[in-house]
Amino acid sequence: MTDFSESIPKKILDWQATGRDMTYDRKTLFNYMDGGAEVYLAFDFKQAFVRKYQGPAKDEIALDIYDMGSANEAFGIFSCDRQDPGVGIGQESEYGPGLLRFHQGRYFVSITAAGDEKKAEKAILKLGKAVAPLLGPAGPLPALLRCLPETGLKKDRTSYFHSALNLNNRFFVSGDNILNLDLRTDCILSDYALSAAETAHLLIVRYPDESRAQAAYRSFCQAYLPQGATSGAAQAEDRTWTVAVVRTDFVAVVFKAPTKQYAERLLSAVRYLQP
Repeated sequence: MTDFSESIPKKILDWQATGRDMTYDRKTLFNYMDGGAEVYLAFDFKQAFVRKYQGPAKDEIALDIYDMGSANEAFGIFSCDRQDPGVGIGQESEYGPGLLRFHQGRYFVSITAAGDEKKAEKAILKLGKAVAPLLGPAGPLPALLRCLPETGLKKDRTSYFHSALNLNNRFFVSGDNILNLDLRTDCILSDYALSAAETAHLLIVRYPDESRAQAAYRSFCQAYLPQGATSGAAQAEDRTWTVAVVRTDFVAVVFKAPTKQYAERLLSAVRYLQP
């Protein structure tokens, strides 16, 4: 990982770097974030750089820079927890009270305030603007995004990931890994809204080969669609529909569709990538 200790400003407005800069890898990340490390380890996380800043009232800002290994992975960890407006820092960003998140190239950055979040806001944003140019050029977004139908797509509710942990954090499917997800599967989950009455979640998973896709499709249908394992479609007690298909090395599923026809239209619009 790039040594950021000298390049990143040690003073931002009235906030001064304090303590020793720390780095963490896949084996030691739990020492920094016990209980949250699993989310990062479900990606190709390499290393984290951490620096603390102290403000005039002894409030604290934590700067965390995560080397995620590739631009795809940096976008992925950013995309799995989006909820606030963008602020134009890095490739994509968001800022909510006391928390700035953005990605740039293979890096994901979070800057967090502990204490008076309003007083820390200017320093957080200024620090983010200082850090982003140090992270190198922008990187490409995951190719899997090209599979998504555009009509009704909510881009700010689109996540890229690999594991069942990340899937269930966004949309709970099962306590068991019924889609056989792991670091070798690429997944996209997005929300759709054609209208207030026509909303759904679309999951697209690409497997390493067709045999794994077929096995995952059978597993999902048997576990999630007990009445629709043959057709890949079933209506839930809340009257919404789940419809699944398998296409070469892809499995695609629409959850919570208002009608079976809407789910099928959405699935028919998916643009499957060539091997």
